[in-house]
Amino acid sequence: MADNRRASWSWALAALVAAGAALRFSTLSVQSFWLDEAVTHQLVTKSLGAMLRTIPHSESTPPLYYLAAWAWVRVFGAHEAGLRSLSAVFGTATIVLIALIARRLAGNGAAVAAAALAAANPLLIWYSQEARAYALLIALCALSLWCLLREDWRGWAIAAVLALATHYFAVFLVVPELGWLVWRHARNSQAAAYSAAAVVVAGAVLLPLAIVQAAGDHAAYIRTSALGTRVVAVPKQLLIGYATPHATVLALFAGALALLLALQLRSRDRALLGLAALGLGVPLALALLGPDYLITRNVMAAIVPLLALGGVGAARTRAGPVLVGGLCAVGLVAYIGVENDAAYQRDDWRAVAAALGAHPPGSRVVLVNPPSGAVPLEYYLPLIPAPPAVSPHEVDVVELRDQHPPAQAILFPDFTATITRTPEFTLVRYRSGIPVGVGQRQLRLRNLERAAPAILIDG
Repeated sequence: MADNRRASWSWALAALVAAGAALRFSTLSVQSFWLDEAVTHQLVTKSLGAMLRTIPHSESTPPLYYLAAWAWVRVFGAHEAGLRSLSAVFGTATIVLIALIARRLAGNGAAVAAAALAAANPLLIWYSQEARAYALLIALCALSLWCLLREDWRGWAIAAVLALATHYFAVFLVVPELGWLVWRHARNSQAAAYSAAAVVVAGAVLLPLAIVQAAGDHAAYIRTSALGTRVVAVPKQLLIGYATPHATVLALFAGALALLLALQLRSRDRALLGLAALGLGVPLALALLGPDYLITRNVMAAIVPLLALGGVGAARTRAGPVLVGGLCAVGLVAYIGVENDAAYQRDDWRAVAAALGAHPPGSRVVLVNPPSGAVPLEYYLPLIPAPPAVSPHEVDVVELRDQHPPAQAILFPDFTATITRTPEFTLVRYRSGIPVGVGQRQLRLRNLERAAPAILIDG
């Protein structure tokens, strides 16, 4: 009988992992690279030395993910599917690790429920399809928690050090775990004490790099939106992801189901609840005190104990399968909504490049707003910074959906204009039968409050 139960749990987990992998891998190339992924592409296609020299001034995270991605793309390619597939591997592994955490806490039923929640969680799927460090961060945080529950101190230390070397905000889970290890075990276990010391040393080694990267203030964009708005967004995004059709209804339904699962938790679950609370609460407290880095992706390591607790709650009630099934259904609806509607996807620079099309070198100027869009656009279309004065046959003005309407932004009396609007971007194309000399002052969009657009020319 015990063998049958073990076999049932193993097959159920295998089926959920396969389903989760299918969700992650099957649509890896549906969306184009956006800005941050294009930066990753630029980094990992450099030589190893050049990449390592660039990271301190380009990124606000440690280098571990980029080292892994650098090696990965030399085997699987640096196109969308090839580069993102590394994150899909980590995202799939996370399903297994969260299941193992829940199994350690409450048995096979909890493990299957937690695996289902992880497999269908829209936020985990999103970052399993993004060429950034977050999927690796979540997988390592899950591994560290599993090792901690197993009292595998060396395994915990390795996972914790790797997590810190992936993203500094692993600290919001690693430090509480470190405190618990020191308080409960370090005095009686030499292995625990050495493991704790190793993590402290690793954090100290990373500190100079963190200081250099913090000076670049790459996270300044976070503070352009109100703290209250970002706080409210965190639970919604942990449940249903960033944006999807019918988001309000889905968020309310998912929130009600999650609350019902939370009501099944008991006092013996308070340690894991405390870990999740610290993972969310400490960044909020820091934001209130001054250092404000609070956005969902910077606190999403807390999703590891939260999903494990969801599985534990499901195992304690007969309604567990219904509650978990409901949350998985919400996740799938949100996932399908995103995959089928470009308005909810990443900025579509691939479509912008297709709309611009090929052009003879030097005969076209392209203005891009926001200016940072030049980075992902360059992946799809070879463009270079324009010189101070040019004589093009054509000026193309590209603006994303959330920018000002470009049709009102610039007029060239010597050109004729045509406008193409899509849900994702607007393209205004100015054409002339003969080359017309223009300078960068004339090319800049005069009525935009934000930074002037990037001015590029076909290279």
